[in-house]
Amino acid sequence: MTAADAVSGLAPASLDTPQISPLSKGQVTYTAVVALSAWTFAVYDLITFGNLLPRIQQEFAWSNTTASYVATLVGLSSLVVALAVGPVIDRLGRRFALVLTTGGAAVSSGLAAFAFGPVSLVLFRALSGFGMSEQAVNAAYLNEVFGARAKGFLYGIVQAGWPLGVMLSSGLAAWLLPGIGWRGVFLVATFPLVVIFALRFGLRESPYFVKLQQIRKLRAEGDAAGSQALAARWSLDVTGDRANTYAELFAPALRRQSIALGAMFFFKIISDSQLTVLATSVLGQAKGIDLTSALWTIFFGNGVAVLGYLFLGWLGDRIGRRETVILAQTLAAVMIFLLLFVAKSLTAVVLGYALVLFFAQGAAAPFFAYVGESFPTRVRGTGAAFINITGPIGGIFGPLVYGGLQQAGASPTLAAASGGVAALIAAGCMVAARSIRPGQELTAISH
Repeated sequence: MTAADAVSGLAPASLDTPQISPLSKGQVTYTAVVALSAWTFAVYDLITFGNLLPRIQQEFAWSNTTASYVATLVGLSSLVVALAVGPVIDRLGRRFALVLTTGGAAVSSGLAAFAFGPVSLVLFRALSGFGMSEQAVNAAYLNEVFGARAKGFLYGIVQAGWPLGVMLSSGLAAWLLPGIGWRGVFLVATFPLVVIFALRFGLRESPYFVKLQQIRKLRAEGDAAGSQALAARWSLDVTGDRANTYAELFAPALRRQSIALGAMFFFKIISDSQLTVLATSVLGQAKGIDLTSALWTIFFGNGVAVLGYLFLGWLGDRIGRRETVILAQTLAAVMIFLLLFVAKSLTAVVLGYALVLFFAQGAAAPFFAYVGESFPTRVRGTGAAFINITGPIGGIFGPLVYGGLQQAGASPTLAAASGGVAALIAAGCMVAARSIRPGQELTAISH
């Protein structure tokens, strides 16, 4: 009998606990491939709606105001759905949540093809919040199946699904739209998601969550001493475990971390949205680049961003993820200012924009790996889901700040510089988060 058993008064019957082995190398590889594919096509689905909105607006003869309202309501309703996924991750399991989010994204794309007006489109696209939640599910699940020492690099590979999804959406929309229309493009987006939905049934549940289930089962059966001893044996912190998982994020032990990370991602996406969602507008208005050149600049920049995810994920494994995110966000701000105020030629603009995305988008790899290890197993999914929805809220404010500054008399260049300021604020918020030494197991971090 271990010291933990003796202290907790574990009954002999409770000693016969199942042996829960980590995933094999092949299972980890399979999990990473499925997660990368799912995130890539979830992003493809999310970005496709924005790319197709002008054509949808044209078919339904909406005014610009109506189209703007529809886009805003789709964004807000999808956030509500995404927020609901957090407790699912922590109460029903990581694997179940992965299946749910992929299936939900597929249903959203399929239904959008049959939209018959603004209300139906908002209701159908609200389910895209499931696809948005892929990022939160991956933060919890992959943190628990990847090895501690190379976690950042592997997570960077999966997180690189964002620029891959953006490139795929732009390319396929341009290729397919003339032939099959916007409804057909949504239907095409459904098929890869359905395939991934099927592949996800081959995934194994996270060993951490399986252990958490065993502890909760003993407690539900009235064996409080047995559940406490088992938690001690597996080094799982279940203090304060409750059904309302969001409330726990703001308990004294986790409040500072939750607020710091939520604020960081909020300001990060304020900055990112101005050079992703508004990229063609910013490049055209601030740098005088024509639309075709702007589109090629965006395509090239997203290709370079893939390298940013890999490099910064790797760097986080060496110097710490918090420190890597702070460095990346600071350099992203510097590159934004250089792009806006120094770069003059087309070559300089293309290179500057690519470096912005390298640091700004690439920072997401160490950041979400860090998010996943910032919270105990019992609320890891909820914590990631909360952080995940603060970004899209920032994405609503980013264009508003850019447009509002111009209405107040600022030039497009000065208005876009607000993105650099937001990137610096994001880095400052990250300073408030705790430092986590890389290479530690999750059980050591949570304690």
